[in-house]
Amino acid sequence: MKLKFFLLTFLLVFARGCDFYSTSLWFFDNPTGETNPLYRYFGIGWTGLIVANIIVVGLIIYAFYFYSFKYKMTRQSSSNKLTDFVSELYFNEKGRFLDVFYKTPKNKKTLLAHTGYVSVRVVIIASFLATFHNFCQFYNVSFYNTFREIVGRPLYVIYGLILSSFFYYIYQLWNREYRLTIDNIESEK
Repeated sequence: MKLKFFLLTFLLVFARGCDFYSTSLWFFDNPTGETNPLYRYFGIGWTGLIVANIIVVGLIIYAFYFYSFKYKMTRQSSSNKLTDFVSELYFNEKGRFLDVFYKTPKNKKTLLAHTGYVSVRVVIIASFLATFHNFCQFYNVSFYNTFREIVGRPLYVIYGLILSSFFYYIYQLWNREYRLTIDNIESEK
């Protein structure tokens, strides 16, 4: 578990560094094309973006540390369905699966741990996708130019991949914990 924690933490910091470097190729001297909402809508400059990135990465590392070393899934469930299990995991009652996506759950430690597990992976993927996009644009890579002509706005594809990775990892986590709970219940019988 320690090796996985340090490996993913290193990848997170490395991926964010790659994203920062590839973005700086384009926008360090002239940031008008920067799509970061902090710059675009709030006018925060490079120093603010660096500080914001340090804070966000620090929070992700803390949440991932909590998941890796402090989180213990002690929940016993009587659920036959994954959605009811997730409802019980976050809200201590069945039938509230959709609430997971827009309400703060009762079990905040579970939310913190799961946020750490998912966000470290999703941010690594997002950072490497952004790095790849920036490098291909900066160095005028021909196959990427063809791809851009086909899809029109490659950022929509990138955002779709990021969102897909979020759903993949959250489902993977929920399903694994559900299977562990079911296995524990069956072994006790």
